[in-house]
Amino acid sequence: MSRKAYKENINQLLETIDSVLQTKSILPSLILIYSGIDIMAWLSRDKSHQDNTRSDFKDWVNVYLLPDSGLNCNADDLYAARCSILHSYTSESKMSREGEAREIYYAWGTADRRQFQKYIDISSKRGKGIVLSVDTLNSAFKTAIERFNKASNKNTSLSKLVSKRAAKFFVVSQARLYDNQVLNESA
Repeated sequence: MSRKAYKENINQLLETIDSVLQTKSILPSLILIYSGIDIMAWLSRDKSHQDNTRSDFKDWVNVYLLPDSGLNCNADDLYAARCSILHSYTSESKMSREGEAREIYYAWGTADRRQFQKYIDISSKRGKGIVLSVDTLNSAFKTAIERFNKASNKNTSLSKLVSKRAAKFFVVSQARLYDNQVLNESA
């Protein structure tokens, strides 16, 4: 059941992200992507961590998301972006204010990311801000989940860990009434 719950929940998350992006609801899609990364990091976190940590997020990003992703950022930038989007719906986070990460600005669709980056570089954010393609981030997230699934299939201890944790996932089911008899009996 846990592997089935894992597959159903993760597939539904990915489908929902795509659906939200189709409506051009960029910030809600980013919330879903960053929450999705949190979920994946929670699944693979060290056994000694009862709760997800910043390190768990960054470890998952470094291992599964960033390699060959085309993303022009690092795990610190993404963690800071996650905090800023989820907590304030802005590009600024504590990490960016303290110089630990760069602020991430988002381009999507046919927007010219390079032109946007030139603007950021000219502004007072020079060197402190980068432009990230939402489409590239979404694609990288999907690829990262595929990498994670392959790693889980090859690594027995990771597979057991994922199964154990996925068993805690919410399972959404729909009760169906095949006729009015059930309704009439309860009336």
